Amino acid sequence: MSKKECVRCGGCKALCPTYREDANEAMSARGRAVLLKKFSRGEIKPSKTLSDRIFSCVLCGACSRLCPLGINITDTIYKGRNNLRGFTKRRIFCFGLMLGFQKRYAVFKLLKVLEGINRTFPIYKIRPFKPLRDIDIRLAGSPLRDGVSIFRAVRPKGRVALFAGCATNFLYPYTGKALINGLNSINYDAILPAVEVCCGAPLRGLGFEKEAARLAEKNIRAFKKLNVEAIISLCPTCIHLIKNEYKGLIGDGMDIAMEASQFFSSKLKEGGNGLKDFRLQSRAPKLNIVSANRLSPLSVIYHAPCHSIYNLDAGSEAIQILKSIGFNIIDVERGCCGFGGTFRFLNQRLSEDILNRRIGEYRKADMIVTACPGCIFQLRTKIRDKRVVHIAEVINEALG
Repeated sequence: MSKKECVRCGGCKALCPTYREDANEAMSARGRAVLLKKFSRGEIKPSKTLSDRIFSCVLCGACSRLCPLGINITDTIYKGRNNLRGFTKRRIFCFGLMLGFQKRYAVFKLLKVLEGINRTFPIYKIRPFKPLRDIDIRLAGSPLRDGVSIFRAVRPKGRVALFAGCATNFLYPYTGKALINGLNSINYDAILPAVEVCCGAPLRGLGFEKEAARLAEKNIRAFKKLNVEAIISLCPTCIHLIKNEYKGLIGDGMDIAMEASQFFSSKLKEGGNGLKDFRLQSRAPKLNIVSANRLSPLSVIYHAPCHSIYNLDAGSEAIQILKSIGFNIIDVERGCCGFGGTFRFLNQRLSEDILNRRIGEYRKADMIVTACPGCIFQLRTKIRDKRVVHIAEVINEALG
């Protein structure tokens, strides 16, 4: 627990997505903090009920950002999960996920084999494989990363490294390729290092702190060797972890980590042209961003990921870029989509309730843009009649 004492002002409840769906004190940030305080003092014993309350947090970080005393409630939740993981309702599933994120490529190959079998024989209906049907993850044909790769610009003026992350690497490698193309377009070499493991966020979320720390150490060793100007990831959770959380986890982080929109925005401003000259090309058939018959700009909603808002102070850059391209931006209330990494798979009903609250307003737009592959996955489960794309895709098309 934090050394600072919670005064129970309730400020942390204002943006808590689970409390908004279930107005139960135990489902709020303050309620979970109180439960963990009592647990640490031995006033309550570990139990399935306590574990369910602590593992029902989305880990969005809003509570820590809102706390007037600066108490890191999210970190308290992480530590509580580390002590309670043996009481979770799906212990075997959580343990399997933990192993899977440590052996990502082996799991990818296995799942591709199972996908092939399932096309001819519905094994996903068999009890051991049912969770795969519930998750409904569609893997890419091949990962983005396959050993060390250097993508060189024609006239390079700098070099950056890409932290691919699990979702970009195995689910949406085309977003990574769009980022690489965009970087090359502004004359930056892009490196995919030979050694990159999971950032550790899913393991921390499941309560496996030591295992997450081991992954953090491997990533620090690999990326610290690179002579690069920035480390860019298409996943704000990955960025938040390697930039901020690694410092508490292993005592070292990577301060040059940032979102794609932050990097592009800074470089365009440095170039002297400013964002006003950042124009969308008329040729964008892949995304269908523009139409030859369209007389007015597309209306776009930018879905700001939680970790972008609360941990990276990012989001305004993406909106500014979209405006400068010429999109009509629709302002909506910011809020969580309900993905939350492993939260989506451990709390499916609650996750869908949070999502349903969010997407009502999203029906107004022609296209949804976000900066998180997890948000893309979540939003696409409900929004099927319009494009849900990553800001890196839009930037790449805009650069032509």
